[in-house]
Amino acid sequence: MKLDRGKELEKLKRHLIEVLCRQPDKKYQMENRNSPVWQHYAIAGKEGKLLYESFSDAELLQFLRDTAAALNHTPAQKEVFWVMREYIKRRFGKWPYALRMAGLSTSAGKGGISMNAQQAEEERRKKLLEQVREEAIRRGRIPHPKDMPQACKDLKKHYKLWSEVLKAAGVSAQLLNEKSVYKIEDLEPEYVEMLEEVKTRAYELGRSPAHGEIDLELKRALIARCGSWRNALFQIGLLPAAAKTPFQNIYIDYRKAENRHGHTEGSGDCYFRVLNLSAEDKGLLAALDALYRKTGKPPLSEEVPKEIRVSLHKLCGSWANVLYQIGIKPEDYYKTLKEANAHGQ
Repeated sequence: MKLDRGKELEKLKRHLIEVLCRQPDKKYQMENRNSPVWQHYAIAGKEGKLLYESFSDAELLQFLRDTAAALNHTPAQKEVFWVMREYIKRRFGKWPYALRMAGLSTSAGKGGISMNAQQAEEERRKKLLEQVREEAIRRGRIPHPKDMPQACKDLKKHYKLWSEVLKAAGVSAQLLNEKSVYKIEDLEPEYVEMLEEVKTRAYELGRSPAHGEIDLELKRALIARCGSWRNALFQIGLLPAAAKTPFQNIYIDYRKAENRHGHTEGSGDCYFRVLNLSAEDKGLLAALDALYRKTGKPPLSEEVPKEIRVSLHKLCGSWANVLYQIGIKPEDYYKTLKEANAHGQ
């Protein structure tokens, strides 16, 4: 029975997309509640509600893209058949929100930007993001907006915050740890001595030193010789602490005068590898890793016995940083946490 119902919904979908949506009259049967169109498709009706719910976000957004391609411009609301317009607005809230999620310009209607122009702009956006990514790899650190003023100027039409740019460009600590480090052979004795000083300080702190926790002149000298602070630490088997939310609330447009950004002076807002682990600490982390491998998802703190949770939290500063020790990406943990909260766990 369910299979027949599914087939019926798919048939109604095809008729809506392939027949009704191509009607010249975009208000066809909109007010006639006795018509088959209203009864099968209107979201206010029982049948229409079921059909609406059968559409995925991806299907609705693809419909917008297909419509834009057929029109050669972003569709205005009045250019979309009333049923699909209702579905899209119910799902995404406002028309411009849906257009943005579909990757379309919000300049809609016949007087808007052509699809050819939009595609050219999209290619330009991708190239700019690739420049940001390449600059990050070249520097061995996440670039500041001031490092790329022209990119900021060009990207401000697409993004408000530098953190949004970094996310879109795929710039992360993991990327830099993979692409920006290399072993330097035959380091001069003075730099070897400097690195030993850094290593000693790191083990005193139990983690890599943050800005302000190491002599600034020594740090500058190592950056000049090794290319970046990340690569300097790599020479002694360490990684720099990674900010949890790098450049959060840093504007790239006219509001940049409001920006307040400084180096992290400690570890409170960072992910970092914990050093000086005791045998007991290693055992607790190994048990947590075993749980992760068994379930296939990042363990939430409430899934771990209290005494273990408290001990690991004290050691690492946050549960996300606890999981960071066993190779779980923070974004994977937060995704699992969000899903658990959504299901009321």
